Amino acid sequence: MNNLYLTCPRGLEEVTRSDIARHINGDILIEQGGIKFTGDIRTVYTVNLYSRTGMYLLLRTAQAKVSNYNQIYEFFSSQRWDRIIKTSQTFAIRARVMSDNFSNTNLCTLKAKDGIVDQIKSKKGIRPSINKKSPDISIFIFIKGDSIKVYLNTSGDPLFKRGYRSKIHKASMNEALAAGIVLLSGWNSNYAFYDPMCGSGTIPIEAALIAKNIPPGLYRKAFGFENWNDFDQDIWKSIIKNSRESIISKRPSIFGSDIIKKNIELSIKSAKSIGLGRDISFSEADIKSFNP
Repeated sequence: MNNLYLTCPRGLEEVTRSDIARHINGDILIEQGGIKFTGDIRTVYTVNLYSRTGMYLLLRTAQAKVSNYNQIYEFFSSQRWDRIIKTSQTFAIRARVMSDNFSNTNLCTLKAKDGIVDQIKSKKGIRPSINKKSPDISIFIFIKGDSIKVYLNTSGDPLFKRGYRSKIHKASMNEALAAGIVLLSGWNSNYAFYDPMCGSGTIPIEAALIAKNIPPGLYRKAFGFENWNDFDQDIWKSIIKNSRESIISKRPSIFGSDIIKKNIELSIKSAKSIGLGRDISFSEADIKSFNP
């Protein structure tokens, strides 16, 4: 079983736990900014697909005690990164440091990077490249005091990127937060749902995904785990198949309106892109004239 950590927006930890509880066998521990649990590779795939309020699902690969920058290098160069990162792949590292021992986060990241590429080069004769924007393999490092923990980012891009937004509205709410607000509201999908200031339609679209039991990750182009050496295509296909069979065909009563015509046009385009064009009624209207 793997040690997993699902990050989420602050304040949505309890909602995040409740949202994925049915997919987890075992205890779920709430921490500030995320939840901890254990699971196998099927759990990794499933949580990435189904989590509505999660941001990154991280899988812990190693941990150690370190007190200086050289020890960070030694720690990373001692791990079998050649089994995780192919020489043809790119990778990137994100570090979060809360320690009096390390005042320079960038130097921590550099030492970790050097340890990884040197270890791979010693085994393969070639070193992989760095790609900070869209790496094949994404690594997270957390240093607290003299403790360092290393995680593989199983999600890739943050999970709030569902794949239905072609254009980002200047005042848009991220999808994970929008889903969290809907879940916090306690809305029962047997009743009508109204958003009279819907902007680019994020909240109504997330409400529709919830009402129809559509996994929020169903329309994403890719997840980080798909780049792994041990990615199991058969397990992933079976999870996707089961999720599609569980979608509710009944149309919910969901309404979104906004005073700006371009916002409504963007909302309709986003909803149609994932087959929800007939499940949400968008209209141009001033909130002053709103009537349920």
